[in-house]
Amino acid sequence: MAKKQRTEEDYYNESRRLRAETMLMADSLRDNPLRFTVTNGITMDVEVTKSDLKTIVSKNTQDNRFNAFKNKVAQDIRGFIEKANYEGWREVIPGKHPETAYFAYFSRELGAKVYLCVRKIKNTGLFKPYAIIDQAMFDAEIQNLRK
Repeated sequence: MAKKQRTEEDYYNESRRLRAETMLMADSLRDNPLRFTVTNGITMDVEVTKSDLKTIVSKNTQDNRFNAFKNKVAQDIRGFIEKANYEGWREVIPGKHPETAYFAYFSRELGAKVYLCVRKIKNTGLFKPYAIIDQAMFDAEIQNLRK
């Protein structure tokens, strides 16, 4: 029996379901953020809060298939970073994100190359996940990437 071809609506619905699942999971972080230290290219003290996950799952692209994938990846930020390749860092665009010292990028090959953008917060020194992006978005952001 042939597999039913998934439609855009199927991916859209899956994206919404995974977003809701991630936000339900994020509720446990409300007063108890996930904190861990990882050395992968750079040493980072990472903090993941409900707000961080909400930011990630709220950044949708035109590609509902990628949105569903991104929302699933957001459920294991720690596992993503621990197994990722460090791509480098870039300065903040002047006038944007004044609380951020710089952005660091990590990638994994998960069927397609996926990137996690984390930001280093100036006043705490903590690294916070900011976005999960695809290859096209990464290519648009890496002009000034440094190792």
